[in-house]
Amino acid sequence: MDGECKHLLPADQCAYCKPPPAGVLPRGWRTTGGSAYHNDDRCEWLRKGQEHVRRRGGETGAVVPVRWADLGPEKLQPCGHCCSERWLRVRGKANPPGKPCLVRDYGQWVPGTLTWEKHPRADGSWWASVRFARSGEVVTEERSQRDLRPRPA
Repeated sequence: MDGECKHLLPADQCAYCKPPPAGVLPRGWRTTGGSAYHNDDRCEWLRKGQEHVRRRGGETGAVVPVRWADLGPEKLQPCGHCCSERWLRVRGKANPPGKPCLVRDYGQWVPGTLTWEKHPRADGSWWASVRFARSGEVVTEERSQRDLRPRPA
């Protein structure tokens, strides 16, 4: 539903273009020899992993910045410590649930967020749960694709 990516696949199905999993920031950290993606370069588990390598007589890799979108499928696994929604919430880095969008409400386009249903309905139309402000109150409603647009960057 999100359109086609540069790899000519639906953007939400392309391993390179789909958004990071829940709890994972788009930009993070890894070690050159490691197998985990970290939200924080000071992650306790990252440091413990490096200490474990040193104790075994190995050389630790440098901690380098990385973008989730630049990683191929199955290259790194999100860290079980710093790549969680709870970790993001505690540090004030959590994004509100849903994808940014514009919602048509009484003839006006207003900013909101949406979460698409898993499958189209019987008539082939897509529906989403949307959150947006109406008269100062946050409302959540179900809307069809006809009432939704991408939010301009």
